Amino acid sequence: MIINTATIILTLVVVTLFAVFGLKIMRSFALQIAQENHDAMAALDQQEEQVRLKKERAADAAAATAFAKIQPIVTKTSNADAAKVDSGVADVSLV
Repeated sequence: MIINTATIILTLVVVTLFAVFGLKIMRSFALQIAQENHDAMAALDQQEEQVRLKKERAADAAAATAFAKIQPIVTKTSNADAAKVDSGVADVSLV
């Protein structure tokens, strides 16, 4: 085995090249995994958003139905209360 300056430099160059290409391969692999993970998380977020919007629409529909059922009662009560109120100006004092 010959150990001289040329073989040491050649060995360092070969090791450096392998390290650089190995790191590039690992980096591209890690980037691919990160992108797939991001896509999966975006899909899950989209599904959760769809479920949330569906529940929100159902709650809005239920509230509208409930209000439609009690609206005649509220209207009759407010008309009766309005008839009882004096036509004069209310006495408001800031003490």
